[in-house]
Amino acid sequence: MIRHQSYFDTLGSMQEDSPSWRAVFAGLSVLRLVDAYTDTVSSVDPANWAQLHSVRTAIEAVGEGDAVKGVLTNVIEEVTKRGAIDDTVSGSLLAYGRVLDYAASWGLAIDVFSSVVKLTRPERNAKLAVEANIAVGGAARRNGDWDTSARAYSQAAYIADTLGDRQGVLTVQIGIANTYMAKGNLPQAQTILDDVLVQSRDQELPQVQGLALHSRASLASRKGDHSEGIQLAHDALGLTTNPTDRDFILDDIAAMFTSIGLRDAARDTHLVLAATSQSQSVRGQATINLMELAALDGMPEAFDAYARELATARLSPWNRAHYLLFLGEGMDTLGRREASEEALNEAFSFAEANQIHQVAFKAQSALSAVRSAARSSKPFVAPPTWVPEEVGTVVRAMSELRRTAGAAA
Repeated sequence: MIRHQSYFDTLGSMQEDSPSWRAVFAGLSVLRLVDAYTDTVSSVDPANWAQLHSVRTAIEAVGEGDAVKGVLTNVIEEVTKRGAIDDTVSGSLLAYGRVLDYAASWGLAIDVFSSVVKLTRPERNAKLAVEANIAVGGAARRNGDWDTSARAYSQAAYIADTLGDRQGVLTVQIGIANTYMAKGNLPQAQTILDDVLVQSRDQELPQVQGLALHSRASLASRKGDHSEGIQLAHDALGLTTNPTDRDFILDDIAAMFTSIGLRDAARDTHLVLAATSQSQSVRGQATINLMELAALDGMPEAFDAYARELATARLSPWNRAHYLLFLGEGMDTLGRREASEEALNEAFSFAEANQIHQVAFKAQSALSAVRSAARSSKPFVAPPTWVPEEVGTVVRAMSELRRTAGAAA
């Protein structure tokens, strides 16, 4: 198989010399330079400095506002400084992969993370090897590649367990639980997460505990217990320092607010995320939920604007399935029965094809309701007159966050 096939496939699907094409081409150029160093087991021959110049030129052609430019520049600087591929270079490649992951370029991210896996010797740097395998597992899951995800998590678990890395072992377990959730097997996901929570508390691993609480909050919400989910997610937020992880938690809190009718609080949180998150996946989720809110509040123009934006956005299979589901449900709420049926049919087919069973079930149920109702527009649902104090605390915190961030209401 051709190395970095996903890069060639991506370039072939793009308009040559467009900003996106230049960013992908620069990434491929850097990866091929790393391959050249690795294959020769030494630095590139001085006579081949033309290749280095070519790579630098490709990076310089990337737009200044593109995060790829900075991380690729760092990779090539580390390579040329060391004249070899070591763990520092691998770490800089991992950072590049995360930028791709945040930008929803999961096929490319898997390629980069897999390259780091191949370059890293577990006996020399177990932490990096585990981290890279977990990154492959997560990106592959978001890309709907369940087999690749499972293999990567299995390898990460083996390395971590062999070397006594308890944090790594528990983090892998959270990733596996998330895969069960994505496939709709909530009982198995809960069993794994509850065990991780007990172990992370006993071993005083707050970072792992925060990750597990976040996943446990998502699971509670998917079971319909949104108040518990909000509280668990807020607890996770207090243990989480990574900005991207905090974004994902906030997004889930906003979605749960919507589920219990606290739409103003949900809108506050989604507006902050849509305006400030560095993750395209999180921004996509925020926009999907803003679209849903527009339908629930009877705002067809805003709903249509969000729908048009999402129709051409690069979404993960999970986000795409939910976009189609919420599009169909929103069309139904706004009284557009035929359009609703069309979107829900597409949501069902897409979710089935990507093994996202919970969405497929919801789409099928919604489709049956649309077909059986003479007039299926949903009534306006007023916000609750009372919420638990723990939830009220989170509502006030999100309102303050929106004001601090300066996001328009």
